[in-house]
Amino acid sequence: MAKPFPKHPQLRGNYAPVNFEANVQDLVVEGTVPEALSGSLYRNGPNPKFAPEGPYHWFAGDGMIHAFHIDGGKVDYLNRWIKTPKHLAEMAVGKSLPRARKPDPDSGALIPEREDGLANTHILWHADQLQALDEGSHPFELDPVTLDSRGYTSNGRALSGAMTAHPKIDPASGELHGFGYMTNHMGSSTMTYHVMDKMGVVTRSDQFEAPYAAMVHDFVLTNDYVLFPVFPLTFDVSRAATIGSPYAFDHSERTHIGVLRRGAPISEILWIEGPLCFVFHYMNAWNDGDQIIIDTIEFPVAPNFPLADGSLPSFGDAQGKPMRWHINMNNHEITRERVLDIASEFPRFDERFTASRYRHGYIAAASQRQRGDGGLFHEITHLDLDSGRINTWDAGFGNGVSEPVFVPAHQHSAEGEGWLLANVYLAAERRSDLVILNAEAVQDGPVATIHLDHRVPFGFHGSWRQNTA
Repeated sequence: MAKPFPKHPQLRGNYAPVNFEANVQDLVVEGTVPEALSGSLYRNGPNPKFAPEGPYHWFAGDGMIHAFHIDGGKVDYLNRWIKTPKHLAEMAVGKSLPRARKPDPDSGALIPEREDGLANTHILWHADQLQALDEGSHPFELDPVTLDSRGYTSNGRALSGAMTAHPKIDPASGELHGFGYMTNHMGSSTMTYHVMDKMGVVTRSDQFEAPYAAMVHDFVLTNDYVLFPVFPLTFDVSRAATIGSPYAFDHSERTHIGVLRRGAPISEILWIEGPLCFVFHYMNAWNDGDQIIIDTIEFPVAPNFPLADGSLPSFGDAQGKPMRWHINMNNHEITRERVLDIASEFPRFDERFTASRYRHGYIAAASQRQRGDGGLFHEITHLDLDSGRINTWDAGFGNGVSEPVFVPAHQHSAEGEGWLLANVYLAAERRSDLVILNAEAVQDGPVATIHLDHRVPFGFHGSWRQNTA
């Protein structure tokens, strides 16, 4: 018999899971869905089926996909748990189970299990596969229409280690660039760099050593470079017994950025010192010769994790702000400038401009951020990074918006001409909507609002798959 969930800040409100799978045809639409909008929006996030046993972290819930299929002004919805081996084992016994970690018989170090993950962080379409991703596993394939689980991808088994949740797809070549960390064992400093061609064939999967073992959530791709920033959210398994987490932000370490020219052998990776801060997500990056420009959401320390002494980050230090980095590869000097002084996260842009110079970015923001608000973002903001113009739509303080996903108006439309799709949690009604915003006039509010009768719990990332028929 399933047990009730504990009283935990990341298991209540809209962080709480939904305990069902649904299939709803022809949702109620307020406004007009753009006629040319034809495809599917997928959202991924943690949704534990059973009450966790022991400590819980938001990052540790079973993956659930929410899909909105849009065509001809009509919107259908469905959600499904991702049937990973861990999820199936839990369903069989009727309770939460810890992730399987096997010790190396010689060293005793915990060996990563690449096909027993959570698949709970991101979802994207590449090489005719809908792939759910997490921090330490191979890609997991789902049917793009029914969301039926197909299992870990066969091409993923050619990877030397895991594929983390933020690979980049080069729009010119169709190549997918990705990476992994703690490749050899939990706590190892070994990382990997992967490239798959547009058909999904692994063309390189190289190992290299980082300066220390750390959580590395995202990385950077430009037309000429690939960069691996390593911030001191370090890993030490002995910490778990003293501060409750093996991960902690350690001010005694420095930030290191691994820089590699695209196509160069991994032995040529160059490590330069970066600013002491933390970044979960990069918006985009490009290079002009040996000058690299990176747009980030920068935190003073890692939010949601303790400091090395076991204390928690201050309220101010837990707020990320949009920042632009300039890296001069001639002298390795890094300068930074603040783009917006408002709590922000989940940056997105027009991904047809991945790795290239671009102008328009979109974030979830919270100009009214307050203590005790659960970290909600109540605004969707458009950043014109050339003019400095800022346009914002406010869903209302106390409500929560998801990461805004950009969809171009058509294949050859200008950058920024298109739509932003996001979920909105309506706190007073305890349910969610899908909103469609004109990306060129975000401040005007939704052109269409699609109503659900239930919540879409707060998740991490999503993506759009365009219909081709």
